[in-house]
Order: sequence, then structure tokens, then C-alpha cells
Amino acid sequence: MSEKEERIYPGQLLKEARKKTRRRYKRLSSELSIPEKYLEALEENNFSIMAGPTYVKGYLRAYAKKLDLDPETVIAAFDRYLKDQRRLEKKGIKKEQKNETKKKVSYIYALIFFLIASITLLIAFIPERNNDSEKKEDRSFSETEIQNSNDIPPILNTKPALSIELEQDTSQNIPDLNIQEEVIALEITDDVKDETNKLSIETINTIEMNFSGDCWIELMDKNGIIEYRLAKAGTSMFFEGLGPFKLLIGNSKRVELFYNDVKVSLASTTNVKTNVSCLVLPEGRCSEFTLSN
Repeated sequence: MSEKEERIYPGQLLKEARKKTRRRYKRLSSELSIPEKYLEALEENNFSIMAGPTYVKGYLRAYAKKLDLDPETVIAAFDRYLKDQRRLEKKGIKKEQKNETKKKVSYIYALIFFLIASITLLIAFIPERNNDSEKKEDRSFSETEIQNSNDIPPILNTKPALSIELEQDTSQNIPDLNIQEEVIALEITDDVKDETNKLSIETINTIEMNFSGDCWIELMDKNGIIEYRLAKAGTSMFFEGLGPFKLLIGNSKRVELFYNDVKVSLASTTNVKTNVSCLVLPEGRCSEFTLSN
């Protein structure tokens, strides 16, 4: 089968068959007891206006039989459509997560740059301010020297001491600021690593189940039950979430399970007496999985 044939969806099959028989929506709607807008939606592959996959498959089977088409061929085309849509949704979610990660990392690096620039300006400003203070002190001593010309020796003796003290204070401030700058840079780098690790952990996981016979399923995560229903033969289910998940399956021999598109064997998790399977995804035992209060 070519790639083009694999991508044929039920809408194309139904539309071509209806046009060949030259039938109108109004008459088909009356004969099938299906609203005209649903018949048009089926031919346009617009299944979102209907209740769910189970109802859609029922409409497809009835419409296909009315147009003398093989219902199983049309259902297979519909399953193909669902898988393609899930694939596109996964790509969209991954792309959105990647863009969000880039935005957060860019914001953090911009913040780092701003803090480093602020610290650099502060370091440059402090020596200049100390120099201005020293010049003011020099002018003050010069005025005192003029007013007390008879007492020159004490004034000359105090000026060097003041100058040495200012130089010592300035030399002590600069190393302290350098140490603070290094500590802030290290803390921000750790924040970047923590944020990146958190984003990598929060990955969307998928669960897909195909049912060859009637059975029941119960799916839950740490927050509570996500899904509980009776599944019919020939149907499929698809879920997305962060996990971990606890999954109970009745008549598990009739279920084909995929976790993140990888097939999972249920043989080792199934009770041979009750034919009920209990497992925790991605790993763990059912007894270890507890719900939050």
C-alpha cells in the first residue's frame, strides 16, 4: 500500500461513493435517521461535532452500508485518522513545551545579565564616591590650615592618617563586593539548573488501549480516578497526563496496551483466577500506589 493510500480517511471514501450513486443528503438523512449536518461532517472528516468515537463509528457503519461500501474499510480509515490526529497533537504539545522552556531560560539569563551589570556599576560607583569624599576632606583641612597658621604641625600630622584610613576602607569594600557577585551568580546558575530539571521531569505521557472484546477499565493518577468505563469490542481509548498511573483491567486478555507508543505485556500483572490485571505505569506495584487526600 502506498503512502498516499495509507492517508485516505473515511470522508473521501463516503463522498466518492455518494457522488457515484448521485444521492442527496436529504434522502439519505431520512433513510438513515441521521441529521444532514452529520452526513456532511462525516464526508468532511469533521468528527468534533459528534458525541465521541463510539457514536462516530456507528454513523460510519450505517452510512457505509447504505452506500454499498465495506464498513470495516471505512472504520479502518477512521482509526487511521485518529492516530494521525494524536500524532499531530503530541508534536504540538512537545513544540509548545520547548518554546516555553526557551522563554523561561531566556528570562533567567536576562535577569543574570541585569544583576551582573548592576553589581559592576555599583563597584565602579563606590571608588568614585570615596574619591569625592577625600577631596572634600582635603579642602576642609586646607581651610583649617589657613585659619590656624600658628598651629601647623598638628594639622599636617593628621592628614596622612586620614588618607591611609580612606584607602584601607576602599580596599576592603572591593573584595567584599566581588565575593557577593560570585555568590549571586552561583545561586542564579543553580536556579537555572533546577528550572531546567523541573521542565524535563514534567513530561506528558500517553496511554492507548485497543479492545478486541468487551471488558472494563479503571484508570487513576495521584489525584484520583481519571476514567472508569465498560469498553466495547473494536473500540480504542487514549489518555494523556504526567503520571504515574494505576490501571485496572477486567478481561485483560482482550486488551492491547501501549505506554508512550511502546507495547506493554499484561501477562505478568494478570490474576489467572479473576483475569483482572493491575499495574502501575511507568513502573511500580499496585500496593505502592496511594491516592492523595
